[in-house]
Amino acid sequence: MTVFLFFDESGNFDFSSGGTRYVVFGALTTRNPAPLLRPLSDLRYDLLATGIELEAFHATEDKQAVRNRVFDIIKGVDGVELDSVIVEKAKVDPALYEVAKFYPEFAHPLLKGIFARYPDPGERIIIITDRLPLKRTKNAVEKAFKTFIRQNFGNRLFTVLHHPSSSHACLQAADYCTWAIYRKWRDNELRPYDEIKHLIKAELDVLQAQTQRYY
Repeated sequence: MTVFLFFDESGNFDFSSGGTRYVVFGALTTRNPAPLLRPLSDLRYDLLATGIELEAFHATEDKQAVRNRVFDIIKGVDGVELDSVIVEKAKVDPALYEVAKFYPEFAHPLLKGIFARYPDPGERIIIITDRLPLKRTKNAVEKAFKTFIRQNFGNRLFTVLHHPSSSHACLQAADYCTWAIYRKWRDNELRPYDEIKHLIKAELDVLQAQTQRYY
């Protein structure tokens, strides 16, 4: 068997009052991506037939009518689990603002929770992220994942891939789910969150106990 982890994030890395309040890391994990592939592909062609041209589904850009149909698919799929880490940026020590330090600090708690449920060393791990625009961000993400796996799983086989979201329906689903969790935390908007909350295994506010704010 193989464990597939599709990673996404919401929020920006502007550590000031002008930036987003949160960064949310989200992961959709499954041993079988197939149940999401055909329904999302069929939906995209259904939409094309009505004149709605989408290369891929993206929650922040899609119209509400499209979102409703995507969430209808995601919420009904079996064998999919969601995990998230919520980072309130004003509580982040400035020493961690660099992406090379931020990702390991806050991605590791996400991975720890996920792989506690997938401990079998015989299962290969495949982590897939959207193609990242900045090389330093890509390197930081990849190093965070590789370091965690090597430190915790030794010789367990794994692969880290950076592909455009249009090439993986599960990456698009991860985007939708992470966006739904982000909207809950940013805006207290529960409608999209309620669609997928039954799939959530972890929603960790990692700095909840932190009282110091840096801006």
